[in-house]
Amino acid sequence: MLTIRKAKPNDNLRITEILNQAIIAGNATAITKILKPEERLEWLNKYIDDKYTIYVAEIEGIVVGWLSLSPYRKGRQAFKRLAEITYYIDYDHHRKGIAKALFEKAADHCKQYNINSLIAFLYAENTASVKLLKKFGFEQWGLFPKTICIGDKELNHVIYGVRLFQ
Repeated sequence: MLTIRKAKPNDNLRITEILNQAIIAGNATAITKILKPEERLEWLNKYIDDKYTIYVAEIEGIVVGWLSLSPYRKGRQAFKRLAEITYYIDYDHHRKGIAKALFEKAADHCKQYNINSLIAFLYAENTASVKLLKKFGFEQWGLFPKTICIGDKELNHVIYGVRLFQ
């Protein structure tokens, strides 16, 4: 059974492991070096029980995915109704509805905190994420051509956005 809940400090190890899967794959994050859990703990603690938060998806008590809502251009108050959404699903649990459940929880959270728009930054070449975002009504709002360098490859950086409500 899938459960979605707010992240806790003891989720940090699994959150970091899942992010490291994407780092190793080299196709879903601009972070290029493997992270240690202690390097991510401060980030996690910043977003516990806040307007900007982290949700985890659990199956039988094991974290299998996570989603964070973070401020866009922190400190610039005019962006207070816009949040950046980031999500990662354990590679062994792709295509099982986990991202959908996390997105639905995030949308409810955004309504509660009066966040009316979400943006996601990703590789244009990450076709699975592009397809998923489009499924939730996201549209391409920006393109930075050939600005991501992974090894000897140059990739396109895109911004997808959605207006959740007025």
